[in-house]
Amino acid sequence: MRRIAFVSALVLAFVSARQRAIHPAPPPVGPTFSKEVSRIFQANCQTCHHPGDIGPFSLMTYADAYPHASDIKYMTQTHQMPPWKPAQSCGIFDSPRILSQPDIDTLAKWAGNGAPEGNRADLPPALDFTGGWALGQPDLVLSNSQPYTPPALGDMYRCYSMPANTTDQKYVSAIDIKPGDRQTVHHVIAFIDTTGASDRLVGSDGGAGYPCFGGPGFTITNLDATTLGGWAPGYRPVMLPDGIAFSLPANSRIVLQVHYHPHGTVPLPDQTQIGIYYAKKAPTKLMRVLPLINDTFMIPPNDPNYRVTADFTLPSFPPINTHVWLIAPHMHLLGRQMHVTAASVTGQNQQCLIAIDDWDFNWQGMYRFKDPIAVPAGTKLSLEAFYDNSTGNWRNPNDPPKPVSWGEATTDEMCIAFLGFTIDSENLATGQVVDTSWIPRVPQ
Repeated sequence: MRRIAFVSALVLAFVSARQRAIHPAPPPVGPTFSKEVSRIFQANCQTCHHPGDIGPFSLMTYADAYPHASDIKYMTQTHQMPPWKPAQSCGIFDSPRILSQPDIDTLAKWAGNGAPEGNRADLPPALDFTGGWALGQPDLVLSNSQPYTPPALGDMYRCYSMPANTTDQKYVSAIDIKPGDRQTVHHVIAFIDTTGASDRLVGSDGGAGYPCFGGPGFTITNLDATTLGGWAPGYRPVMLPDGIAFSLPANSRIVLQVHYHPHGTVPLPDQTQIGIYYAKKAPTKLMRVLPLINDTFMIPPNDPNYRVTADFTLPSFPPINTHVWLIAPHMHLLGRQMHVTAASVTGQNQQCLIAIDDWDFNWQGMYRFKDPIAVPAGTKLSLEAFYDNSTGNWRNPNDPPKPVSWGEATTDEMCIAFLGFTIDSENLATGQVVDTSWIPRVPQ
């Protein structure tokens, strides 16, 4: 009897398999991962969502994406992902991380249909993130010679001085920062030391690097080579256009100022890296940084909409005509909005440079304009920011709220927008250099 049942089961299985071969299952209706969804992920998501980067999970394969289909639908429909904070009504930026409505609808249909994989033969060639650098392998990678473990409580600023090993003048088109402990590294600034002063500070307290609350701990004397930029949560590296670069003089040292801010996790040994990309040819202009800043404010407790302003007017005598290429707003946990504008001498013509109406400390960036913005002599650059120091702000680090002013700690506040600009009259190819003593400096 058992043998008859077994033979019958085999016959039924054979017939069923033959029927499936003759009448295969219909292909999935609507978008599939292999054909449509993978291409959307490649164009908009995978630069963050691949192993070892800031995305909380990978979106490189179907097996990676399938468990998160519902979350992907929700986060894209609510425009929380991809993270892009500048308002579309202000400023036109290069490579904005904004999904089109058709792409959002495609992801929703895919998730709603059960997130089918589709035919793997439809997959595009996979993107290669080998090495973990968003712009590919850097020309130079530097890190401190030994790791450092910050204290488990409180903010710690640590500087690491590293020789760039350049025997001649170099020009830098981009940098990328790879934090060693992403849970603890709050932000990083790359300073340039042309005198070797930072090397003499190393080991001053017996640990790796040296403490450097505030500035880098030494006086920057070369105003054309002050910084290479920095990194904050959510930042993606930006490549400068041909003909424009940061200056890295011969025999310089790169000083990484790393701000550690443990928040509920045990700090790990950190050995943050900087990747440097050299310009392919000598530039005609240097990229310089103008900080539009207010460091004298005091945000009162229980104020949900406290206004802070700053402004700077470009010199008219002699006239300084410029173009702005980059902009990077910066606030801390109480920040809610920031708007930056440029107004003509008469004040009649005002141009919006950037507007962030839903500030998120975890998603900051340096944004490059699609086309540089002409900012002529006499233009007034203005910043307006709003802060929520009430109990209604779930990000507020103080309960009950207390007065908050400018400071380096995460629980302090800042009000600053960095503008990357070039000076029209400069031409390094013909030896036409310019005076930069008028550029304001960040307090150190």
